[in-house]
Amino acid sequence: MNTRSRSCLTHTRVIGALALSLVCSTAPVLAADSPTPEESESIPEVNAPDVIISATRTPTSIGDVNQSVTVVTEEQIQQQIAVSPGRSLSQILPKLVPGMSQNDGSLDSGTTQTIRGRQIAILIDGVPQLSSPTIQQDLAHIDPSAIERIEIVRGATAIYGNGATGGLINIITKKAGEGKPSFYTEVQGTGSLTRVLRGLSGTIVQGFQGKKDWFDYNIVGTFNQQGGMFDSEGSRTMPGTNGVGGYADTKTYNILSKFGATFGEHRFQITFNRKQTRQDTNYIVDPNVDALPRTTARFVPGLALDDQPKLTNTQISADYTHPHLFLDSRVHLQAYYRSQQTRFPTFDVRPFGGTEVLQGLPQTDVLGTRAEITTPIPVYGKPQITWGMDFSSQHGDQMQNLYDPAVLDASGGRVFSKIGQSALLPSRVFQTAAAFAQGEWTPLSSLVLRAGVRYERIGISSSDFTDSVGTFSPASTIRFDATVFNAGFVYHLTEPLDLFFNFSQGFNVPVGSIDSALTVTPGTAIQFSNLQPQRVNNYELGLRGTWSKVQGSLSGYISKSSLGLNFDQFTNSLQRAPQTIYGVEATLDVQPVEGWKIGGTYTFVEGDQTIAFNPDVHTPLNGFSIQPQKITAYLEHLTVPEWQWRNRIQVLYSGSRSRSLTAFNSGLDPTGDPFSMTEYFLVDLISTVKAGPGTLRFGIENLLNQKYVAAFNQIPFSNSFHYAARGATATIGYSMTY
Repeated sequence: MNTRSRSCLTHTRVIGALALSLVCSTAPVLAADSPTPEESESIPEVNAPDVIISATRTPTSIGDVNQSVTVVTEEQIQQQIAVSPGRSLSQILPKLVPGMSQNDGSLDSGTTQTIRGRQIAILIDGVPQLSSPTIQQDLAHIDPSAIERIEIVRGATAIYGNGATGGLINIITKKAGEGKPSFYTEVQGTGSLTRVLRGLSGTIVQGFQGKKDWFDYNIVGTFNQQGGMFDSEGSRTMPGTNGVGGYADTKTYNILSKFGATFGEHRFQITFNRKQTRQDTNYIVDPNVDALPRTTARFVPGLALDDQPKLTNTQISADYTHPHLFLDSRVHLQAYYRSQQTRFPTFDVRPFGGTEVLQGLPQTDVLGTRAEITTPIPVYGKPQITWGMDFSSQHGDQMQNLYDPAVLDASGGRVFSKIGQSALLPSRVFQTAAAFAQGEWTPLSSLVLRAGVRYERIGISSSDFTDSVGTFSPASTIRFDATVFNAGFVYHLTEPLDLFFNFSQGFNVPVGSIDSALTVTPGTAIQFSNLQPQRVNNYELGLRGTWSKVQGSLSGYISKSSLGLNFDQFTNSLQRAPQTIYGVEATLDVQPVEGWKIGGTYTFVEGDQTIAFNPDVHTPLNGFSIQPQKITAYLEHLTVPEWQWRNRIQVLYSGSRSRSLTAFNSGLDPTGDPFSMTEYFLVDLISTVKAGPGTLRFGIENLLNQKYVAAFNQIPFSNSFHYAARGATATIGYSMTY
């Protein structure tokens, strides 16, 4: 049954009933076998030990960070895997992190997600995942089983440079082993509850770690086979954008290996990670849906495509650290290489004014170095300065496969007959060199001051290029620089309560976005005239408190930029008009009584821009940047302590939003309000229990079998993009360390 139209009151009653049933079912157990405090293993208190945040470029206690911060632990990641088809961070993080938008279900869905309506800088062990100029940052480059924790800093981040206008996600992989060799094994199976025995999926993870004298190592390998996906009515769904490219019918391989050597205080480490995901599906979106009024996509068999979507990311990094070098400085040096090859879904550009059916084949190779040194200053207040340099050189090429439009039309949109290959975009070289300094001073025991500056020099070069229709663009080079600042404080009002303020600038070079816009209309000449960086000024004020049984935060922010990066699908152009984005975020975790936890997050974000030809008119930003308000909540219970049996119900509410691309209400947009979004309400169930030497996990995603379209997929490119999300889906897994 379609439940999209149910009111929030109805949803609340449903959740209340579920919670009550959970209490009733567990009460007899607790009454009969009430363990002593010494025997019970309670749910960890919400005020976990002081976590160190490396995402600020220097180890810092959360309480001393003057920005909104979320740390996702390994335990949380493993818990969410049970209800995350595709095992992707783009699905996991929005359920845990306020301000982060929801994903669209495709292989590269991280490229469509934002934090606070702006771009995210993504790092893996400190290595930037930005592959400009051809590919935006992505969250799909590593399997969750290889992750130790994830640190998310929300809001513009000056000290990391290009791309961090909305926030920073630093993914930290599992460290090398300690002591004698040990093994980790995980198996997991997933299947739809609306089409039982159809679309079964499975995952196998094997890890090996240990330490011998000065040498340590950690190796984790993952294989995931994802079958078909089905909506709440049992219909096939989500092959991905434009029919292919999603999580359905994919195979994924991931290998992480980390080797370290420690000699006294000298630490050397080499990390290698490679992930490959490829699709092999027989299904495609029925092309006839685009001729219908607004409706959800239908998926039909019969796809004939030899070169189906594929994503390969390879990363190698070498690190050196020493806690006490010259002037008692902590030193971290890193060199890295990253290569990414992508085979995108096919794309018929004829409805958008083009003449071709094509498939993008971008490849990017990156070489880079990072140096960061934290030097203490032996004066009052124990100030310290973190300073250093970053350098990267990226080479990007993007070819394209071309397919016969006549064959495609004759087959009803199912058969892709390759007729050739050509360059889609010119070869690009994207180089950055930056220097930064970040100071921290504690003049009072209750006051922490922080300020910093970053200067970055950027050069972009393109080769001679002739597109598929014969338009010639000569080689071109553009250079520019950017200087950004940050300043703020943390004031410890009381021992558990902190007040923080942050001003931070960020900037973004819109090269990749412009490339994306150009690919929509092949034949458009490459232009550098609109490449000025977007500079963002972010102001944030917040409260953060940690008590024995309660942890919470509340913050408000405003983010301004004189040049926007909003994409207009009707004109295939970037809107560089001034933008303002503002919002409120809140988190709460409570342990009311022994064995119970309850909490959630709240996200409100809104934004507008001016119109170039009428600067007095402010129009709402569309769904490419701004998603509706988001509320998450959970109720967790330690049902049987001696079995470590925990049950968790979590919900996600995505609200409605009716905001047009331009000033429709002023009569400036005759197309109406194409970017309205409807609400939906989702419930997940997660259960974990100790079983033998390991842990058994069971989860049901979309427990109420809600039929809905994810927020981003409600943006009306066409009906082919408007596909329903998964219906009720069950996952069972077992893991053990031995």
